[in-house]
Amino acid sequence: MGQGALIPLFWFYLSIFFVQILLSRMKGIRIPSILAYLFLGILLSYYGKGLFHQEQMKWLDGLSEFGLYYLMFLSGMEIDLKSLRFQKGVKIRQNPLIIGLLVFAGSALLAFLLGTRIHQIDPSIKSWMIMLILLTTSLGIVMPVLRETGVIKSQYGQLLLTSAILADLITMIMLSIIGGSYHTGFTWRQASAGLLLPLTVIIYQAILRLRKTSFWHKEFHKNSVFRLQGLLAVLGLYGIITDMTGSEAILGSFLAGFLLASFHLHDHHPFKEQLEGIGYGLIIPIFFVMVGFRFNISEFVRSPEALGWVPLLLSTAYIVKVLPMMCLGPILGMRRALAGGFLLSSRMTLIVVAASIGIRLGVINKGIQDAVIVVAIISSLLSPMIFSMSINEPS
Repeated sequence: MGQGALIPLFWFYLSIFFVQILLSRMKGIRIPSILAYLFLGILLSYYGKGLFHQEQMKWLDGLSEFGLYYLMFLSGMEIDLKSLRFQKGVKIRQNPLIIGLLVFAGSALLAFLLGTRIHQIDPSIKSWMIMLILLTTSLGIVMPVLRETGVIKSQYGQLLLTSAILADLITMIMLSIIGGSYHTGFTWRQASAGLLLPLTVIIYQAILRLRKTSFWHKEFHKNSVFRLQGLLAVLGLYGIITDMTGSEAILGSFLAGFLLASFHLHDHHPFKEQLEGIGYGLIIPIFFVMVGFRFNISEFVRSPEALGWVPLLLSTAYIVKVLPMMCLGPILGMRRALAGGFLLSSRMTLIVVAASIGIRLGVINKGIQDAVIVVAIISSLLSPMIFSMSINEPS
């Protein structure tokens, strides 16, 4: 790393700090931080080209990739295992898990049909990749909005939360399996990715037993640094295994977070706050800033193809979520069903990840990737506002 290699990082963190100050001052409009980081990256790329050299930016790609894995880890931590269990004594039409699975199945069918149509428009674009892109949602947006509107504990809120969790979890697994086997074919190496799930159970049981020992209370329980290093070791173990199996490392990171979620750490638990502080304060912003930095807005504006994809992808992104939720109109009421469909259409994290994987596999083009980023920005701004206005209107 040559002289001045850290200069871009210094500029990034200085800019991120001022962005946070700006967001804290905006009381009337709530803009997700990750969306602000994307905008920041775009601005730095457009106005700060003279500040950075290409050689200085290369090593930040590695830090950005780790930020992605850490983001997937924190996303796994947000999963409420209780919402993924069958609830005995609850009618099928009131069971969040069953309804969530039906909503996802409806979305998958629509996404497949629309993906096939897009493939007919441009045969170089694989329909299954478009399907996975359209199936994504943003748990990181859905959960805070449900909390802010005060419906997260209600049956309606749990239904939307479960639907968002299922969309993230199933799409993550499908992305990992297909992404790891697309070029090499599905071999024993990819099949060994199935070991991740039993490994999660084994590690969970091992940690439960470790917590009963004096070693845990003397070292882990009292030493926060040692506890953090142990957790990062588990995250590293999942990363190594996913690399050995040829699956996507995002799945291993997600399952590591899913493992920690099984210990039911409350929102203000010191350890959880420490992990989130490291992620959202130090590592994850770099990932989104770099995504925005690599997004060439001048090239996008001058590209009729990329501009043309935006309205098509945006409309299909809403269709695959809103139409299945409309089928729940007789149960939820049409206004609440529509509002829920719009909220589930919020896309930010996983859709950007899916587009990045699609580019790496060569199954979508740069125009689609740029259009996906624009769709993520628009849906992340528009969907929460529509939901909040609809849910606060009198019935």
